[in-house]
Amino acid sequence: MSTPKLVTTDNLIVCNTCGAQYDVDESAGKDECRICEDPRQFVPPEGQSFTTLAKLKDSGKYKNVFEQCKHNDTVTEIWTEPKFGIGQSARLIRTPHGNVLWDLIAYLDQDTVDKITQLGGIKFIIISHPHFYTTWADWSATFKCPVYMTEVDSVWANRKDSPHATLKLLKEPATELLPGLTAVICGGHFPGSMVLHSAPPNTPIPTLFVADAIFAVASGHNPDPGKREYTISYQFLWSIPNYIPLPPDIVLQIWKALKPFEFKATYGVFAKVSNVFERPGETLGLRGRVLQSAKIAVKAMGYSDHSIFAEEL
Repeated sequence: MSTPKLVTTDNLIVCNTCGAQYDVDESAGKDECRICEDPRQFVPPEGQSFTTLAKLKDSGKYKNVFEQCKHNDTVTEIWTEPKFGIGQSARLIRTPHGNVLWDLIAYLDQDTVDKITQLGGIKFIIISHPHFYTTWADWSATFKCPVYMTEVDSVWANRKDSPHATLKLLKEPATELLPGLTAVICGGHFPGSMVLHSAPPNTPIPTLFVADAIFAVASGHNPDPGKREYTISYQFLWSIPNYIPLPPDIVLQIWKALKPFEFKATYGVFAKVSNVFERPGETLGLRGRVLQSAKIAVKAMGYSDHSIFAEEL
């Protein structure tokens, strides 16, 4: 396989806080980022600032790290060090039908292109929600592959008219993009927030890539979280940094979207730290823990009578 040539628009501004790339250069004098100004995110105390891919690369400071997951050896986690943006991570899934990149990081250089090419390249990219759109057009142009996002959330995609990028919009509740690899729109965090379900042999164990749709919390890593009915494993949040929960009806909506799928692993927004794997001998499997968590979250909001409490596996 020949190595693709890096195609990045190095002069376009990139938000330092969230990694969103805009279709303007520094001469535009832009001082606001619509992702950060949205109440799901935040503007840092020192105010909004922008950089460019050229500056990031010329600094010699940044690199993308690749690490194969020991639980799913067909999954490689990719993140940027030192942290850039919100610390997004991407997952390269090596399926028998071609490699798929789930979610994106903002930083892209030739070394990253070389490493991904060595792993088999990219058939397509699928992005869970707008906080991961970042430099999507440059990734698409470099790897000459389409990028999938949901139609309803595409209003947040900057650079939609990039001539060298290919954007494909998903509208159906569930779309099988490759055999055993299904994009599911569950909403919540954003109206079009997606998860990606992977069935073997795409991954050795049935897996759900969830980004921010459900958020693994500290007690979800307890030795046996499902043993006690009041131990929560996942939260359902409209804003993670601002701790704004989703309303009960949306929590139920997310659960119903996930309910048909079997999964024994979840990969969250951040590499390694937000991953959860079902362990032998646990009282409750991951599907059960998601439902248990949904009931705990709704009850904690003061609801004692809601349809979520009648839900079963």
